[in-house]
Amino acid sequence: MKNANAVGIVILLCLFFSCKMEDSAPSDSKEPNEIQQHEKNFSWPNSILPLHVEGKFLQDPCGNNVNLHGVAMTPSPWFNGGAVGEWRWSNYDVEGCLEYNQAVMDKLSAGDEDGWFLNYIRLHIDPYWSNTPGEPIPENDISRFDFDRFVTAVDEVIVPLIEHAASRSMYVILRPPGVCPHDIAVGDDYYLYLMKIWDYLSQHTDLKNADHVMFELANEPIHILGTNGEYGSDTPAHYEALQQFFQPIVNRIRDNGAENILWIPGSGYQSHYRGFADYPLQGDNIGYAVHLYPGYWGQDLNDPTVLRQQWERNYKPVADFAPIAVTEIDWAPEQYAVWGKGGITGVANGWGFGANFKFLADETGNVSWNLLSPENLIDRGDLDGGIAFGADPDACAKPVHDWFREYAKELELCKSE
Repeated sequence: MKNANAVGIVILLCLFFSCKMEDSAPSDSKEPNEIQQHEKNFSWPNSILPLHVEGKFLQDPCGNNVNLHGVAMTPSPWFNGGAVGEWRWSNYDVEGCLEYNQAVMDKLSAGDEDGWFLNYIRLHIDPYWSNTPGEPIPENDISRFDFDRFVTAVDEVIVPLIEHAASRSMYVILRPPGVCPHDIAVGDDYYLYLMKIWDYLSQHTDLKNADHVMFELANEPIHILGTNGEYGSDTPAHYEALQQFFQPIVNRIRDNGAENILWIPGSGYQSHYRGFADYPLQGDNIGYAVHLYPGYWGQDLNDPTVLRQQWERNYKPVADFAPIAVTEIDWAPEQYAVWGKGGITGVANGWGFGANFKFLADETGNVSWNLLSPENLIDRGDLDGGIAFGADPDACAKPVHDWFREYAKELELCKSE
């Protein structure tokens, strides 16, 4: 089980506006939102509207608070079926990659009777594309990073996927290739790697200031060299170091003229955030990207009291002043292949992780979130698959199918000028 206290390599793989709708009444008994969604057969029939950070909220152009709901996608053969023994494409087949991943977006953004009503993806620029080919190496190993291959992959794979997401009225949180090494430090090789990545992406004409594109600056820092000279996390010295690590990257992005929303990761596999209240990242359009699994902090978060305590200790300090996005989460009983193994949906204020997570996210009010992978939603990531995990209500797929539909029914279109 993935856990903030365990060292491992991460497997990686709704929006609702509240402005005035048109005054005309529908001609049948369906709810107006439902009719408008179904006319185009996907969740959000409006064009993509630019979002910005206002205080602790994402807001649309009408000044209404926004939360996003989606899934993480990793366009590589292993994460496109290989992990479940059903390879959808292979051998750097760009056409096959785009065909499968675009079809996944179509299925998961559908707003029809069986639709999922997702409106964003967290998109990973997988090292499969940016590394020099060879024997497999860990995701946190940047020794084979090839900048030219990275540039080609962005143009041939990532940009077309981002453009397709826009055609489905889906926002994108873009993350860099791979995951952080166990130890990072200001000015080290990984710092320079991220700086180079974001310097390029923030100048890319198809990404810079694109209305639907946001940047998550790194995936799962674990330990950082603190200002006290020791590696660790979750102390003032380590939050100060995180600020010193990410602020220059933020500044470089802004110096390049990119005002895209930026999501800042915390340490401890994105489980520690309380010190950012004292050492926040400076600038506009900044939120914090968190991860959450049922065994985080070495505790069983099926217990609603424990989950609330840990939420309020670790996440609420940043949610009090900035939006947060849970860019990884899943859960299911022990028999299912998920990271959040042993977490069950349960019921709010009773035993169970999933329902109590949703309760806390809704109560907090400024939480966007996505499931870890398409396999958490559709059976084995199969385009013809039904609800994953046999629609077991204690696994994440079935409740999310219901919850995202509920979020979508609250939609009132923001009419931008």
